[in-house]
Amino acid sequence: MKKIAALLLSIIITTSSCDVLNQFSEVKRFAQCDFYISNVQIINLGGIDVSKYNSSSDFGFTEMLMLGQQILTGELPSVISVDIKAINNQDSKAAISGLKWQLFMKDEHYGSGELNKYIEVLPSQSTVFPVVVSFDFLKLLQSESLQSIIDLVLDIENMEKLQKLDILLKVKPYYKTGKGINEYPGFLNIRP
Repeated sequence: MKKIAALLLSIIITTSSCDVLNQFSEVKRFAQCDFYISNVQIINLGGIDVSKYNSSSDFGFTEMLMLGQQILTGELPSVISVDIKAINNQDSKAAISGLKWQLFMKDEHYGSGELNKYIEVLPSQSTVFPVVVSFDFLKLLQSESLQSIIDLVLDIENMEKLQKLDILLKVKPYYKTGKGINEYPGFLNIRP
């Protein structure tokens, strides 16, 4: 009976070790993928859902007044969604259990958070995953007028305006095991 228990324990330990090594290999391959910021969209500006706005004329008088008042107080809370495209040029699957991220614009830290989602990128394939962050838009554009801010929000996909933001997204992938979370050493830097 002791021999059977020892054999079962040995099989469980070996299987767990293989799973951990396999997961680490997938995370390592994930870190070796090519990353691009494929889309940046401000989805909320000063408490207003702007995700479907196409021009500054979409803002009503009340919304403009509300934004103006917030600018006068020195804060303009916003929510931005950054889509990251990962391309796996390797011959094996790349995957993570989630990631921690930090958002920088113009060398200033604007937010951080965690994405608790399994992401896999099959060989010679790509996938896109979003990272959403809340920040103070005025902190970024303190010298800009209300109209300039609205123009940038509505045309954020314009590469010239996007480069003006100087976005840097730092991500740290991780994988989960029975003993907890194991992080990839260091951050991956992603720019548009």
